[in-house]
Amino acid sequence: MPVVAASRGVFTVSGEGKVQAWPALPGQVMAMAARGDRVAVAVHNQGVFLGTAGANCWTGLDDGLVHRDVRALAFDPHAPHALYAGTEPAHLLRWEDGTWAECGNLLGVPEARRWSFPIRPGIAHVRTIAVHPLEADVVYAGIEVGSLLVTGDRGQTWEEVTGLGHDIHRVVLHPGAPDRIIVTTGQDTKPYRGGKGLYRSTDRGSSWMQSNDGLGERNYTEDAIVVHPAKPEVVFLAAADGIPPKWAAVRRLVMGVLNGNVYFLSPSKLRRRRGADVAFFRSDDAGASWVRLNTNGEPGLFDMVWALEGELTEHRGFRLYYGTTAGSLHVSDDEGNTWTRLADGLGAVTHIAALQKGMEL
Repeated sequence: MPVVAASRGVFTVSGEGKVQAWPALPGQVMAMAARGDRVAVAVHNQGVFLGTAGANCWTGLDDGLVHRDVRALAFDPHAPHALYAGTEPAHLLRWEDGTWAECGNLLGVPEARRWSFPIRPGIAHVRTIAVHPLEADVVYAGIEVGSLLVTGDRGQTWEEVTGLGHDIHRVVLHPGAPDRIIVTTGQDTKPYRGGKGLYRSTDRGSSWMQSNDGLGERNYTEDAIVVHPAKPEVVFLAAADGIPPKWAAVRRLVMGVLNGNVYFLSPSKLRRRRGADVAFFRSDDAGASWVRLNTNGEPGLFDMVWALEGELTEHRGFRLYYGTTAGSLHVSDDEGNTWTRLADGLGAVTHIAALQKGMEL
């Protein structure tokens, strides 16, 4: 069952489209992660809250959280109750045994002096966190905009991973292919040049290949990427035609602030005919090449897709979900070939996570 974070709140949505609202939070959700039937959310400048499906409440995880503007969350797959949080400015913290502790000094790496963000106040932040599926001490932290960092000692020391773009959005790992890394990026801005789209590594980040074959002009890749949980070679992606300012003339952009420094551009309010022109793609070779799904002549989606999620269902079925800036949630039971609108009126969807009730934590 998906849990959805949107501009109007957090919701669970049943397979029949029944929408259940979670208790209100004190601001906009900036990050979300799920493990079993638990959901962690970061609220802008308000820290991290933990909820459990059916409990109808949120618990603030406050002790030791000295940096409260949290922008990324990830549960540690090796420790049932451990959670990582990345912040603005760029720090990484770990929640365990009822308190937060900082994981080394991200800002101490030499590259940090070049990090920035194109929207005021221009401060880089941790955008994505990924824990190696087989080695608990190996953690990746993606900086927007700046570097992909890796630690081999759970944060005591950090080093930059080189050879890929700098506008890091999402790092994806899979236990079935532990040496493979897929990274989604935007488009490099000053002082960087040359990076855009997807990058993949098959040697734990020692070398990288740009992997946009088949995407065409849709090389703006955000968080909307899913690796099939049972088939590590199969990857699904939603990608847009260029960075947000290209969705319309700059003077016609309508920007809405998500209660913070991250700006949310809704193509539904723009005048360019194609908007974000989002399309869905599938890769059967772990991201080396891509084929567009649902190629029956239909144009790309006008509204942006920030969130794409997948889950295994009964009898080892597989279900995909995506949400739009227009506030709708869609589902596919045939690996993205056809889609059904599951819910509407949620507000702009920014995050989707799959709940797994009954999972041992």
